[in-house]
Amino acid sequence: MKFYATDERVITEGRIFTDGNVKYLGWSGSRVTFKFSGTRASVRVKSDAGAMDEHIYARVAVFLNNAEKPSEVVMLTDDETTLVLFESKTCKTVTITLMKYSEAAFGYCGIEYFEIDGFLEKPDVRKRRKIEFIGDSITCGYGVEAENELCDFRTDTENPTKSYSLKLAGALDAEVNMVCWSGNGIISKWVEETATEPLTDDLMPVLYPYTDLSLCKRLYGDNEEKYEKWDFSSYVPELIIINLGTNDCSWCKDIPERKLEFKRLYVDFLAKVREYNPKAKIVSVFGTMDDRLTKEIEAAVEERKAADDNVFFIDLPMQDSADGMGANYHPSATTHRKTAEFLLAKLKDMNIV
Repeated sequence: MKFYATDERVITEGRIFTDGNVKYLGWSGSRVTFKFSGTRASVRVKSDAGAMDEHIYARVAVFLNNAEKPSEVVMLTDDETTLVLFESKTCKTVTITLMKYSEAAFGYCGIEYFEIDGFLEKPDVRKRRKIEFIGDSITCGYGVEAENELCDFRTDTENPTKSYSLKLAGALDAEVNMVCWSGNGIISKWVEETATEPLTDDLMPVLYPYTDLSLCKRLYGDNEEKYEKWDFSSYVPELIIINLGTNDCSWCKDIPERKLEFKRLYVDFLAKVREYNPKAKIVSVFGTMDDRLTKEIEAAVEERKAADDNVFFIDLPMQDSADGMGANYHPSATTHRKTAEFLLAKLKDMNIV
């Protein structure tokens, strides 16, 4: 039996762009899930490996029966390939999830169709909560599987399931939208110490209103009419966690004027997120890798509170080198686990969850 990811029995999670019958996994943690009874399941996928350096190929993982660990993790090294998701000599009923491990900034995974020897079952009941994370490399799980902090980044060391974001979502039994992009920020992307101008192309306030702006640009070039705006009514989160500012620190440094402008833009972004999500609790968090903009983010949240009493701030502990580090001094799996545990406790103490 051949079917598409657009079938109503296929459950999607995350901001997934659809073109005809093809669903594209772009953002970290985006996934599709189906349940079937049979002996074999496969998927035909396409990517843009030919346009990517090998260290930033798309990376996907296969999960069976909602297991904590994947049955297989695959790098998409070809522009088109067939992946065997499950195979058995006897008929079994299996829930299969295909999840994007690498982030939207790099290779994509387009699901062309599934094939099964068997038949589709009614999907399992969806999770009871909905959460959205807006962030940068920390939220993506950048370099979390690298040997140490001296390793350069590769998508084969990126894993959102080991990030604080998906760990927290798991603890809350929540579905997730991940809108996170390495090096991104509010006033500037990450820049070198000697930079004389901020890097402002496709900052998070620009990306946020779209389903997957990076993917649309790659698929359609300058044909902006095909750039899909995200339908905010299609996924209504109860909780939104914003973890931005780490890359902005590289531009703002300790320069008062830049910090003041960052705060102004952060207030504007909080207002925009609220406009799109009128009922959600919005929690700004900051720390882990840098804390030079902590006061500005806290002040931005306090300013928004005058018009919105459903916004909050949580100061995250800085990472401890004794817990190890991932690629380019990013948080280790241990740090991510501790951050998730810290956040969960704070959210409960503040009666946010």
